[in-house]
Amino acid sequence: MSDRSRRRGARAPVAALAVLYGVAVGPLPALAAQPDDAGAPPPAQSPDVAAPVAAPVAVPVSSPVIVPRTLDAPVFVRVTPEGLPDGMSLAEFTPEDTNRPPLPDAVIAHVQAPSESHAEMSLGVSSAHLTHGYGNWYGVHVRGIYQDGGRTILGELAQLHRFGENTQLGSLTYVQDMGPNWFGGIGFAGTTSGTILPSMRVDLSINRKLLPDRSLIVSLGAGYARNRSGHKDQLYHAGVIWYALPKWIFEAGANYTVDSPGSVKAPQYYGAVTYGEVGKSVIVLRGGFGREAYQITGSGSQIADFRSHELSAKWRYWFTRKWGTQLEFDYYHNPYYSRIGGELSVFYRW
Repeated sequence: MSDRSRRRGARAPVAALAVLYGVAVGPLPALAAQPDDAGAPPPAQSPDVAAPVAAPVAVPVSSPVIVPRTLDAPVFVRVTPEGLPDGMSLAEFTPEDTNRPPLPDAVIAHVQAPSESHAEMSLGVSSAHLTHGYGNWYGVHVRGIYQDGGRTILGELAQLHRFGENTQLGSLTYVQDMGPNWFGGIGFAGTTSGTILPSMRVDLSINRKLLPDRSLIVSLGAGYARNRSGHKDQLYHAGVIWYALPKWIFEAGANYTVDSPGSVKAPQYYGAVTYGEVGKSVIVLRGGFGREAYQITGSGSQIADFRSHELSAKWRYWFTRKWGTQLEFDYYHNPYYSRIGGELSVFYRW
């Protein structure tokens, strides 16, 4: 047998191995064509080597992407496969609560803002039962938020019934970036009648982003409130918010009120934890304790300079990319009465 025949016979095992390799793992990836090879014909295949069998190509599954923030954007923006940005407000704006300034919640909404402008509207009802003959509370509200170009605007209109009185509440808060690390806010609120809430209130805040990824927010604020009963309050606030991404937000702070007449001083402390994924489900747990300067309890009566504490749990759930609902439970206690209540609302985003 000639040397040429022996060489040709040795190719059979190589061809068999190539066929088995092609069936098992599929064809080898082809190299991208270089510019100089654009007009070159494809290489001729040896007739002695069988073509490998192509295996099915797996389609990659879309998964969430974490995009690093720019200087004026949120810390991170989570983009889901449906294209929904992680930019919804995680803490509801509630200026009708006399024990909480509205600006901390506005700060959370502002830092969570997506890169694209958006608006959100919510409609809700609330109810609460008070012990020791203080009656029940009822309310209905419309809240809105608009975010665009480094600014956030929040507003509310509400009809409230508390301690036997009725009033209408209106509020507006504006938050604006002042560079990559600073932003400030101003808020106004007022009622049409009664003494269950201040007749007018104004709040100011300045906020600083800290840490290399700007995930820690330090806030300082001050305000002034006046009630038709004659009370005038100086309001001070200090707090921190830490965005422990991707699903955790921690918040802690203190409010300090100086009420006149009488120069009653009332410090209060609070903490909150938020967990969840915006666009799916979010849970917010909050607790607070301290002293209150006064409360108007209707019919010309009031309670003053007392301790109180409160707990609340909030669940926010998205049915679709634009529609969702929010359910909240609250417990409050002071030496004169306890209050147990809740709120149900529906929101729409566009």
